[in-house]
Amino acid sequence: ICRDAQGGVADESYCAHLPRPPESSACFSSCGQWSSREWSPCSVTCGVGRATRQVECSNYHHQVDESFCDQDERPSTEHECTAIPCPSEYQQRPNDQPYSPHNPASHPGHGSWNVPSADNQWRTGPWGGCSSTCAGGFQRRVVVCQDAEGRSTSHCDQRVKPAESKSCDSGPCPLWNYGIWGECTQTCGGGRRTRQVVCQRPNGQRLNDHNCDVLDKPPDMEQCSLHLCPGSTSWHRRPWKPCSVSCGRGTKQRGITCVYQNQTQMDEEHCSHLSRPRTQKACRAQGCPSWKANRWSKCSATCGVGVQNRDAYCRLKGTGWVREELCGSHNRPATAQPCQVTECLHHTWAAGEWQDCNATCGEGMRNRKVLCVGAELTPVQDALCDPSSCPALHQPCSRAPCYHMWITGEWSQCSASCGVGYQQRIVSCSMKPSSTLHPYDAQSSALSHPHCPEPPPPSTRQCLLWDCPQAAYWKVGPWSKCSQTCGAGVMERRVECLFSKGQPSKHCRPAERPESQATCRKRECQLLTSCREVQMIQGVRMDGEYYLKVKSRILQVCIYCAEMQTDFPKEYVTLRSGQTDNYSEVYGYRLLNPFDCPYNDSRRQDCDCRNDYSAAGYTLFHKVRLDIISLRIMTTDLKFSQTLFGRPVPFATAGDCYSAAKCPQIYCPKPLPFPGKNNCEKPVNYNKLFISMELLIICDV
Repeated sequence: ICRDAQGGVADESYCAHLPRPPESSACFSSCGQWSSREWSPCSVTCGVGRATRQVECSNYHHQVDESFCDQDERPSTEHECTAIPCPSEYQQRPNDQPYSPHNPASHPGHGSWNVPSADNQWRTGPWGGCSSTCAGGFQRRVVVCQDAEGRSTSHCDQRVKPAESKSCDSGPCPLWNYGIWGECTQTCGGGRRTRQVVCQRPNGQRLNDHNCDVLDKPPDMEQCSLHLCPGSTSWHRRPWKPCSVSCGRGTKQRGITCVYQNQTQMDEEHCSHLSRPRTQKACRAQGCPSWKANRWSKCSATCGVGVQNRDAYCRLKGTGWVREELCGSHNRPATAQPCQVTECLHHTWAAGEWQDCNATCGEGMRNRKVLCVGAELTPVQDALCDPSSCPALHQPCSRAPCYHMWITGEWSQCSASCGVGYQQRIVSCSMKPSSTLHPYDAQSSALSHPHCPEPPPPSTRQCLLWDCPQAAYWKVGPWSKCSQTCGAGVMERRVECLFSKGQPSKHCRPAERPESQATCRKRECQLLTSCREVQMIQGVRMDGEYYLKVKSRILQVCIYCAEMQTDFPKEYVTLRSGQTDNYSEVYGYRLLNPFDCPYNDSRRQDCDCRNDYSAAGYTLFHKVRLDIISLRIMTTDLKFSQTLFGRPVPFATAGDCYSAAKCPQIYCPKPLPFPGKNNCEKPVNYNKLFISMELLIICDV
């Protein structure tokens, strides 16, 4: 696809001057496995010869065509071999001791621990591939010392040991080449200019871009003419926020920003020549409830210090009495206060004569009157006298022994199931200590048999099982507005259980509770398929989340529409998890010897390594660009990203050039940002990028 500088799809004619990338490439997956036979004997009896072996491609131990196996991994079918030295290879020099194959210790320069002989020969493996596809590299092969029976030994002549490595050159590496910048698309207000960037060899041969390092590619587009155009800025006023208080007087706040003519936010200094709109204004909500108090009562004492009381309640203007918690307890008016009318005169207690005993026989009580008097023995209120010095009002007394007694029955059940009721019992008078009791009615005994003690026991009394509950009922409020302006939504109302006086209650029947929620639908929603349709059909010019229909399915997906002030808005997907979980990293350190494992099998910066990888970087992503037609992520769009260090790294990209050795484990600083992926599962290949990507679209309702 040919795309413009903003990432949008353009006609192919605009890309005619650039090399077209291939649309397909060859790939291979091996279905078989190479197996090799034993090496043949060396082709010579002395000196250097060659040994061969048979190599087959097999699948489950059955031989198949060699095309089913990977040709790059085919084992070698022959290698050099060394037999015993030929007689002409060693010439005896003057003053040298003759070398005897039967006496290995006589070989010059070797001790008894490493004695060469004709039976110990160097064996070499095939040369490996070149370490670089271009410029200078090296090849390695295996060189081992074996005896005549093919077993490893250390008794070979070190002077004739074959080389283990050699240099190789695959030609010069291709490099990025670029031309001069073109003219800017605008003279002010921010434009763009482009240049041609191609991948080519030093001889001028042009190659596809993937032959060069994409992370080192010079930019082919940059901004220009960034200075503002005259009269192109203005103040953008955001909506007023709700009032700061729920009742009474408060303030409203709003935000203002300095924007360019395409609604791009600028520094406020660019709007300093314009009058600044106000960001705060007064507001008034509904009236606040307040405490009201009745008049003080009379003083509880006619003289001296007393107490005055009054009632206080919470009231809302136009409504009347409301719950006390709406007014708060911090400013509740006092409901009691001390009071003093006049100084009290001296008062004393005056006791009268004792009355007759209230029992006709046995033990009883007698009473007398006690008055509080002032000057000239004038009766006054009892509160004016000291209660601690008040004379006794009652005194026990006794009469002749009783020969009759009151007999009482069991109390009956209470006449009311709740609240105040009454109980009754039978009361009768009988003689004692006679063995036979003669019961009498309580009323007749007082007349015809005055021998029982007075007063008789009560035959009725009040009873209270528990207080009767007040009448409770369900109270409902008005329905709220529908939660959706189109399609199916929900509306709510307040439902509460109250007593008849308006106080909260828990005695309402749950089965009779009215519904507090109900579904609602105003009109069917019109689903759009792109941010451009949202802009053109609904007239929306603000960036934000919108519901779109994807791939002609009845599926609403949250898409973030950006650059809605331009003619080419773009679609992005917001990454809902934490921003530290969505990152791309290219590690910059690499070992000086890439064929060594690091210390303790971990990637460390204090190893023998250098930090000179120019493509290293670490980038966090908040949103990723989505092609709404093909549903592919544009990994190189960095609009909603943040590069913490190094160069920007495309989304879903990771890599390192740390070690080429097959170490037991590799460095794992933290899990990759892709669910279920872990770069510790296998070693990372040298000079190779590994890429993994998953996309999850989540809608927040």
